[in-house]
Formats: sequence, structure tokens, C-alpha cells
Amino acid sequence: MAARSKTKEKILKTALGLFNNEGESAVSAVDIASVLGISPGNLYYHYKGKDEIIIALFADFEEEIRQVLSSPVRQPLKMEDNWVYLYIIFEEIFDFRFFYKNQSELIARIPTLRHKFSRILALKEQTGFSLLSALEDQGHLSFDEGEKAALAGRLAQHFTFWLQYHDLRFGTAPPKFLIDQGVFMTLIQITPYWTHGEGFAALLKDVMSDKS
Repeated sequence: MAARSKTKEKILKTALGLFNNEGESAVSAVDIASVLGISPGNLYYHYKGKDEIIIALFADFEEEIRQVLSSPVRQPLKMEDNWVYLYIIFEEIFDFRFFYKNQSELIARIPTLRHKFSRILALKEQTGFSLLSALEDQGHLSFDEGEKAALAGRLAQHFTFWLQYHDLRFGTAPPKFLIDQGVFMTLIQITPYWTHGEGFAALLKDVMSDKS
């Protein structure tokens, strides 16, 4: 990715904070310029409106999330690293959460984002399949035919719609609670395929207590 000027970086950082905290639809390019203390014309010189800022932010997000998601695809994780890795995924999503809270509206307004979202969703599914395969190879999980691929798809959906679900079901919540719940619900979906009986419940308790 080409290097950006300091002004462009400040614009993107400010816009990301406003979009995440205020809601993308509630923030205008004029609002971003006002918070930065620059004129709308100065902002327009660097980015031709809010949608161009969103496209630049998505490029940053896609680069970061692809790096994170590709790790277990390239090389299987150790048993104890899988749970920490889930936290990293949810933290990365949370850092760019406005994309997940407003997907339909953003895609309708900026159609080029559809294919990019789709690519990330496919990589999430591939990552989930790789994680499950590694645990299966290590003897921790057992699947009947088709179950592993179906679970990988459900996990990809969970990663994608977790924030929307919590917003609609419970309203606002502290970041740590949201991320903890995202990881917890991921592990719960894996539970039926665990081969060590009640051992998974103990592991689940240990994992969540370590993060409390």
C-alpha cells in the first residue's frame, strides 16, 4: 500500500473513531473536518467526500483482517493458541466495527464493497475450517461427513453478524464484554464436536477466566 501523508492518516483515524462511536450515517465529511480543525475544502483536497474515506478505511481493514485470518491457513495453531487467536479476530473486527454494524447500507451506497466483503467472508470460512481441521487432526474434535464445513460456515456468519446481534438484542455494551461474548459463543458452537466429554466445559471456563 502506498504511503499516505500525515494529513490523510489523521483524516482516516478521526473518521474511524467518529464512525465507530457515533455511527457512520450520523457523521458527515463536514463533521470530520470540524473535529480535525480543518476546512471542508482542505479535507476534500485529500478525500473527495465521505465515501472515498470509507473506501480507504476498508482497504486498511481488509489488509489487517486478511493478515490475521491467513495465519492458521498457512500453518496450524497449537491447541492453546486457538482461543487467544479467536480474541485477536474479534478485536480486529471491533476496531473497524462500523463496517459490521452498517453493512447493508454501505454496500447499497458503495457497490464496490460487496465483492470485498464477500472475499473476507470466504476467508473467514476458510480460516474456521483450518482451525477445526487442526483440532480434529490433534484428536480434540470429531465430525461426521459435512459437519465440519457446515460449522465453518456458521462460525464465519457468527464473526460477521455478532455485533449486529448484540446491538439489537442487548444494546450498547463495554468492548470487553462484547469480545468475551463473541469468543464464548464461538466456543459454544464447537462444544458438540469435542471428543473429551466434560473436558471442554472445564477448558471453556479456564479460557474465559483467563480473560476476565
